[in-house]
Amino acid sequence: MDDKRLQFDVAIIGGGPGGEAAAVRAVLRGARVCLIEAGNIGGTCLNVGCMPTKTLLAASALFHQTKNTLPAETVFEPDGKAVMQRVAKVVGGLLEAATKKLETKKNLTIIRGSGRLTGKDTLLVDTAGGQRTVGAKSIIIATGAEPLRPDFLPWDSPRLMTSDEAVRMSDLPQSIIVLGGGVIGCEFATAYAEFGIPVTVVEMLDELLDGFEKEASEAVARSLADRGATVLLGRRIVRISAHDSAIEAETDDGRIITATHALVAVGRRARIEGLGLEEAGVETAEGIIPVDRFCRTNVANIYAAGDVAEKQQYAHLAARMGVVAAENATGHELAEDRRIVPTGAYTHPEIASVGLCESEAREEASRQGIKIRVLRYSLRNSGIAICYNQTEGLVKLIVDDDAGRILGATWIGPHATDLIHEPALAMRHGLRVEQLAETIHAHPTFAESLTAAIEPWIAQAIRKQG
Repeated sequence: MDDKRLQFDVAIIGGGPGGEAAAVRAVLRGARVCLIEAGNIGGTCLNVGCMPTKTLLAASALFHQTKNTLPAETVFEPDGKAVMQRVAKVVGGLLEAATKKLETKKNLTIIRGSGRLTGKDTLLVDTAGGQRTVGAKSIIIATGAEPLRPDFLPWDSPRLMTSDEAVRMSDLPQSIIVLGGGVIGCEFATAYAEFGIPVTVVEMLDELLDGFEKEASEAVARSLADRGATVLLGRRIVRISAHDSAIEAETDDGRIITATHALVAVGRRARIEGLGLEEAGVETAEGIIPVDRFCRTNVANIYAAGDVAEKQQYAHLAARMGVVAAENATGHELAEDRRIVPTGAYTHPEIASVGLCESEAREEASRQGIKIRVLRYSLRNSGIAICYNQTEGLVKLIVDDDAGRILGATWIGPHATDLIHEPALAMRHGLRVEQLAETIHAHPTFAESLTAAIEPWIAQAIRKQG
């Protein structure tokens, strides 16, 4: 046996949310664990995703609110360098804390390098000090995803960015073209527009935020327009050229758009290349490593978690899958069907959803022969929303009309990404809507909008009882 070989119970490739969660849980289960990571701990979420973008959005919201309360003649400009310095400071602090948390774990070894499978229970790691061989009873792949970079774009120009580069800028852009109207594109567009930066969003579909309810798409489109952004729907970028001081883009209808920068936010792909999957016999399909409810691949002792194994690319889902993978990799049994996953966009207003949207629910109801009911409550009727002057939004519930159980929910408005978890909890545990309505909610709060949405269902139930 190679005298340089390191032996562990569980080896994890990738130190993002999935890998972190897997490492912590496996150690808790008494396993000897190694975590292989070439970059920073925390993966996309901490370093170039969730954390920096939410820091940027927090600053833009404060700037936007403050500017709107000042007299119209007041000169008020953002300090772009200070904004981006705070983004870097927040990320740096979180990175230090996350790294320290793992480094102090007993029975957890962090190997800095790029790992690849050489068999079903062995890996080769390229480190700064040379190659190391790692053996493990179980292996968890949690390598995440990366931004798509279409080949026809001029990537040699620093004026063309993905979200990875955008959050690491030293200053805000003077103007920007955003390619893609999904969650990432809309969040950046919201932040830039709130800072008063000229923004043009180009989306090939006929609405923003594909996968969310139509009401959510429309709310964000209105919000971006109110903040001065231009939103082009049903349009494609067919050409981009980079110049010394600007980016020029042409759409498929011949429109020419010019800005100092362009942000490409057209999707992300799983990092499956160079992992030695073929050597270990791990199968891939549709660009990911498919796994079952136990996060098992087709190879008995190899698991996968997060964006590398799921089309739903969310840090919180990756973390849950990491826990599931670790439990099963250490001889325990835990399953997760991954159907009830809260999702959100931190636009202004915030958008959040869980379960089925209305069109999906109607298709499901038709197949199963059940009747659904759509319950809505507008924040225009909410006392707290009126007090805060934030009445753009609603609560929408898709309910099995006979069973009284929630099939899907959408929340639009302040704190939506926090408030969606009550419907998610109800769905996971099969609670009926009247059980939610019978739970006393504090007043005045945005949370009580949920019970207000359920009131018509309660009234109908009472009438049926006579």
